Amino acid sequence: MEISFTPVADEPSSAQDISPLAEDLRRVLRSELLKGTCSANSIARLFSMHRRTMNRHLNAEGLAFRQVANQIRFEIACELLENTDMALGQVAALLRYSEPSAFTRAFRRWSGQSPSAWRSGHPQALTQARHSLRIRRQRRLRTDPDGRTGRPNDLPVLK
Repeated sequence: MEISFTPVADEPSSAQDISPLAEDLRRVLRSELLKGTCSANSIARLFSMHRRTMNRHLNAEGLAFRQVANQIRFEIACELLENTDMALGQVAALLRYSEPSAFTRAFRRWSGQSPSAWRSGHPQALTQARHSLRIRRQRRLRTDPDGRTGRPNDLPVLK
């Protein structure tokens, strides 16, 4: 999956060589952004350092916390838009945006186009996601030797 993130002019561009701190930060942000509100303070606490110390290390690498967090949000948004048929409101809620329009503005800032336009430009992935969902649904339903259909995890009914 190709994701292009266009940083805002006041955000420094990321370096090719990712430091261990930036790599760990990206990994932690990926899970923490989906869990709930995540701030620089809470993430720095997870690294057992003060927010200013974390920012100082990131600044030495030409990065900023907000820039890395926005890159991760954009990556997650693209994955959700490309690989699921979730409504934009659901994607916005999952990424903890107050409303879908706030998510749309952020996505447009990151990619230069609306989430709907971006999704329509990646129809093959959405078609694949729908196809794999259909296959999973078919696998869940199976036919017993008796001719009954049911889910594989259903327990037999004792008479």
